Amino acid sequence: MKITFELNKWAKTVDLNYKNTVILVDENTKVHCLPILLRQIPSIDSSKIIVTKSGEQHKNIESCITIWQKLTELKVDRQGGVLINLGGGIINDMGGFAASCFKRGINFVQVPTTLLSQVDSSVGGKTGINNNFGKNLVGTFFQPNFVLIDIDTLNTLPRREMIAGFAEVFKYSLILDKKF
Repeated sequence: MKITFELNKWAKTVDLNYKNTVILVDENTKVHCLPILLRQIPSIDSSKIIVTKSGEQHKNIESCITIWQKLTELKVDRQGGVLINLGGGIINDMGGFAASCFKRGINFVQVPTTLLSQVDSSVGGKTGINNNFGKNLVGTFFQPNFVLIDIDTLNTLPRREMIAGFAEVFKYSLILDKKF
């Protein structure tokens, strides 16, 4: 399947070559950002969208089990399947973890929708979920096939979310480079 993304007057064609594309979103992203992605990929079958509950408290093994069950039902495999994680850091972390464990690793794509996830959780291959003992204590390093950043998704965010993202960028500037 060839997908052409037209983002901010730039066009990029990505040849996914996947027979089975599934999108993972949470309840909030489903409302605000899924329509943006579906305009880019109109061929997505609506039955191939997995919706999880929103919030850090749902970034856990129970949610992953639900994702794995749905991936099994949709017959996603390592050769022809891809999981597109559309959302902020929670979806990027949990979706990446679910993809890394399902059938010992399936293809996945990160589509971060918050500034914080665009500069942090979508890059570096960090995946993880929370458990009763703490945040991100269970996880893997598993690289996405690619990361697609559409800055139009930032228009859906409240001011507080944008500030959190800029705080992360500021932190990098303090750690890495005085000029930055």
